[in-house]
Amino acid sequence: MLSLDDTMHLHVGYYEHGFDYEGVFYKSLESGRWLLFFDYKSYGITLLKRYDKYDNLGLLIGEYPIEDDDIEDEGHKLFERFLKENSIVK
Repeated sequence: MLSLDDTMHLHVGYYEHGFDYEGVFYKSLESGRWLLFFDYKSYGITLLKRYDKYDNLGLLIGEYPIEDDDIEDEGHKLFERFLKENSIVK
């Protein structure tokens, strides 16, 4: 079970070329890292890679050692990279 800081989260999105995908980063209370979640079911897509699934959060895409001041810029870049790696966007 993950221990997350509900007060430390960031919604990230990709809205280019007619796409509308969103993910959420939460700050881990255990590691201090930022964890990216993606609810793939709401988009009806199949991913190329396998990820751990967490109820009410979606898939855990990754855990990243990002400084709190940098999460907004870095978070958007990481989310876009995830979408491209899974051929969801080009």
